[in-house]
Amino acid sequence: MERLEKSVLSEVVVSDTIPVPPEKQFKKLKVLSIAPLLAETIKRIYSGDSVSSLFV
Repeated sequence: MERLEKSVLSEVVVSDTIPVPPEKQFKKLKVLSIAPLLAETIKRIYSGDSVSSLFV
């Protein structure tokens, strides 16, 4: 955490698939939710649309 915080990186982006405990979070850490992606995937599977096009 310390090395990442002091690095030249402007931010470190992770998904919320594994929770980051408060004591492991730092200013440059950005946690993104995958809920919208999962919802869209389920919708496309249900309607028979392409799922692979989500990842292009």
